[in-house]
Amino acid sequence: MLSLEKQILYMLLHRRAISTSEFIRIFKGRGKSEQVIRNTLSSLKKKGYIVAEDRKYNLAEAGVRVIESLQLKFSGMDTSWDGRWHFVMFSIPEQHRSTRNSFRRELMQIGYGLLFDGVFVCPFNRENAVLQLVEQCGLDASWIRTAIGELRYGPITAIDAVRIWPVQELNEKYAWFIGWINDKIKESSAFMENSAELMPWDVLLLILEAGEAFGEILLEDPFLPRELLPDDWKMPKARELYHFYIDHKLVPLLQSDKELYSLIVSRD
Repeated sequence: MLSLEKQILYMLLHRRAISTSEFIRIFKGRGKSEQVIRNTLSSLKKKGYIVAEDRKYNLAEAGVRVIESLQLKFSGMDTSWDGRWHFVMFSIPEQHRSTRNSFRRELMQIGYGLLFDGVFVCPFNRENAVLQLVEQCGLDASWIRTAIGELRYGPITAIDAVRIWPVQELNEKYAWFIGWINDKIKESSAFMENSAELMPWDVLLLILEAGEAFGEILLEDPFLPRELLPDDWKMPKARELYHFYIDHKLVPLLQSDKELYSLIVSRD
């Protein structure tokens, strides 16, 4: 499931100043306990991602950077590739194993794949996000190196990509999502045809449900160039159906409630 931390950060990106009680009301509807929600807010505050002002939370600069690093990855989904590779190489001492594992996980979340031990590779330039991770994890700069270049021997092909990134697993997850979202679209259409009226609160919960389901897969997806993906890559169809369900089926039903609407539509 898309982490509660990231859901909260995205909501604060859309709308400033959300209170603890409002977060509790929202996420209790998604099955989260009040204590889990409070602990998550406390954790985000300790990490410096959010700040509390007048009993409400706002995004801190560090929180904005976290979201920007993910959005940078998402923006690469329609970007043409220049054929160059971006490398992150590191040797982190064994006594810092926990930090090393965290750094590796975060690298993979922003699109890097493990080429060899201690060598991660990405087809797009995400160096700024990497340097933010180095700072965030408190790593010694002498342990890390980055590089950009072409592979003169042993090119990375679509066959190699399946080993370096979880391409096959992701394609299976996108296939599952396509079936799931088609069922949701049919349900919403049948509901409207029967002239039933969804309350804005129910609509928000449906939007969060779909966002969690799709967002979980997106966070794992490195958004590789088309040249490195299988012919039957299902992500474009999954994205098309997701936006149809959200933008055409649900969001129009939420516009009557400005407060809830502002949680899922970016502010100017």
